[in-house]
Amino acid sequence: MAFQLFRNFVSKDPEVTPGGRIGPPQLSKVPLIDVSIRPRLSLYLDGESTGSFIVDATVGAPVDSYFIDAYDILKASSIHGQPWDADLSLSDQSKFNAGTVDSIKGNNNETLTVTILHVESGAELLPRTTIKYNETGKEFVFLTETLKASQAPQSIKLKLTHADGRRFEATTSLYYLPKPGYNQSITRIDSLYGGLQVRTSNLLWQKIFPYSFYLSGAWLASDPANLKRFCDLGFNILHIIPGGEGIGYDLNQLDAWFDEAEKLGLWIMYDMRWTYRNSGYVKTQVERYRTRRNMLLYYTADEPGRLTPHSPRTNMVVLTPRIPDGHEDDPSAPSKSYAFIKSLDPYHPVSLCLNCQNYHFQEYSAGGDIILADVYPIGTNTSYSTKYQTPCNETYGDCGCDNCITSPTSPALMNIPSRLHLWSSFRDQLGLPHKSIWFVPQAFTQQDFWTRTPSPREVIAMILLSLNHGAKGIVMWVFPTADEIIEAASRFSKAVLSPYGILDTSVTSTEAVRVSVTGARYVDAAMWRAGSYMTVNAVNAGEERIEGEVRLEFGEDVKIKSLRSIRWGSPGWRVEGQRVVVRNGMDGLATWVTVIDIDENHKGIANS
Repeated sequence: MAFQLFRNFVSKDPEVTPGGRIGPPQLSKVPLIDVSIRPRLSLYLDGESTGSFIVDATVGAPVDSYFIDAYDILKASSIHGQPWDADLSLSDQSKFNAGTVDSIKGNNNETLTVTILHVESGAELLPRTTIKYNETGKEFVFLTETLKASQAPQSIKLKLTHADGRRFEATTSLYYLPKPGYNQSITRIDSLYGGLQVRTSNLLWQKIFPYSFYLSGAWLASDPANLKRFCDLGFNILHIIPGGEGIGYDLNQLDAWFDEAEKLGLWIMYDMRWTYRNSGYVKTQVERYRTRRNMLLYYTADEPGRLTPHSPRTNMVVLTPRIPDGHEDDPSAPSKSYAFIKSLDPYHPVSLCLNCQNYHFQEYSAGGDIILADVYPIGTNTSYSTKYQTPCNETYGDCGCDNCITSPTSPALMNIPSRLHLWSSFRDQLGLPHKSIWFVPQAFTQQDFWTRTPSPREVIAMILLSLNHGAKGIVMWVFPTADEIIEAASRFSKAVLSPYGILDTSVTSTEAVRVSVTGARYVDAAMWRAGSYMTVNAVNAGEERIEGEVRLEFGEDVKIKSLRSIRWGSPGWRVEGQRVVVRNGMDGLATWVTVIDIDENHKGIANS
């Protein structure tokens, strides 16, 4: 499931430069304030008495150059927004320090008055309050009593007013929906942290961390017991790959599988990759399945920017491996389908998967609430196509991992965090809405560009790397696969999703915070704080063993009490003061997940 963006890749074809690339931004010559507002949750229901908005008021200084390293994203307010001081002349620039806000008119003790209006009625949704200059992620709770439930999004306007009369504005949309039928599931996204919440007939919201595979329906159909076998392995999402003609499913068979999935506790990720551009097919499918109690979300475009040699779709219940159909989707197609699906069913999010590193990202990503990334760097030559006997670069060739880099100084797995951070930088650069990001680990057997099957250690390392860098769901390509990968993926699920559900309670509910690592170049670590404990992941992204001591440093904001449990990986780690240390090194591709008790009342320098 990985083919390059639209560019030539056969040796007889000329080299062309693909369009749709996002280049370096136009940098501001004056300080800007980047004001934004979004609902905390993607939808609220009639009867919920309160909701909340997230407001950002980021002020950025002018900068001399544009540079993004692996984990350092330039402030959006250095690129777009409204001038912080409309009277500032270009001759005044000498008083500003490039890349800082210290010398800009205003300071962190200054406040702006916040007004949030419901545009249709003109009503103010909360008493006027304030936000600090340069504050981000500020949450404001409002009462829903003035709102009328509607299946259409409602317009919201934010006004921030400075004491001297300067005003800065932003807009957003709010879904305040009528209560659906009693048995219907509802899914919403936490826009602050990216996690999912689902509600079923018990009327209670629960958090869920999606963890599963894209699943072959041919395998599913081969034995009536296979669906239960799949569930028993520890996966919680049913994502069946469509194939065949027309809609791509035997809908009667699909109904039976979905009924059984509901009994087993599996959530449906409904795939319309072949039909999402056909409004008739979309309407038929959405109206058939939108009221199911285990419907989680829809999936539309699958690598919409690819162009590959044509192969016919297989006329069967579903496809076993995906066969590319040789199309490149119009960049506007996903967003048109998104709007149509939302008009039919605003109660469930829409997802899509992008393979290309930098090809119409803005247009394609507009078609989903959730964006999946499939980066397949294992066992492929990223500079020369062994399949087509051509070089691979930004304008030519297809190596199976778009613009990936592999070298002695850059392990293959580091392409995963690089891709996720690049997309985050695009979002900030272009001022795009916040999206939840999921990851598609390479878990298939040897084929096409990939000369070998990933090892189980590589698959788990890919999963943890993506979590460390913001992924909020995992859907591996593809099941069935090698037995050793299935076994490892199953053990990992049972270690971190049950019995305490640390991924549900931490990764979905808080932000991944980088952890400083000393003693190893390619060890990547992150933490998620949740009250009196934190979850910590560490991954050696390199293939070579690291000798000697490796230390994780958590900074002044964390006060460690004890190591509660190691949920995955080596038992050699231990707490030493405010560090976590392993003294006997780390094997190549080693992974580690632990729960550490902390003082939840501790306030470090940043919080004091």
